[in-house]
Amino acid sequence: MTRRSGPRLANDLRRVLFVCTGNIFRSLAADVALSRLLAHRNDVQVSSAGTDDFPHAVKPRVRDYLLEKGFDVSGHRRRTVTRELLDESRLVVAMSIDHRTFLKERFNREAPLFLEVCGEPAARLPDIEEVVPDWETDKGAVEAHLRATIDRIVGLAPRIAGNIDALIERYGR
Repeated sequence: MTRRSGPRLANDLRRVLFVCTGNIFRSLAADVALSRLLAHRNDVQVSSAGTDDFPHAVKPRVRDYLLEKGFDVSGHRRRTVTRELLDESRLVVAMSIDHRTFLKERFNREAPLFLEVCGEPAARLPDIEEVVPDWETDKGAVEAHLRATIDRIVGLAPRIAGNIDALIERYGR
């Protein structure tokens, strides 16, 4: 999701890309949270993509909870990570260990984990199916996990925003 406009040279713009599975939950939450925090920075662009090349859609419960938090994602169109997206991104952040492995194996691109760039121990930020075994029937547990995950992402995003230059320098290309 591009949120900055105006004349910038391609090599002058520092792009940050969050990657998860479907680009409809974790990477999307990180994208909108960090984009808002860095809205004053014309030199940084934040976006997101997914590893699955499947037409995933943002579920109403995710869309509605993000809206409660002040993020309107109704216009979000998921994207699949590509070589082009990776090549134009200075900093690529994987939301989970599987995503980091995918990026390394498929594109030979190193990517720190979301929690790692937030200053926490490098660990996965699990998806619903990884935490709620009966996710198709236990709607309460699904709702609790997605809210807790979104809250965690939004709550940690200021750590990334406050250190974005150092993070790009440390982990970026």
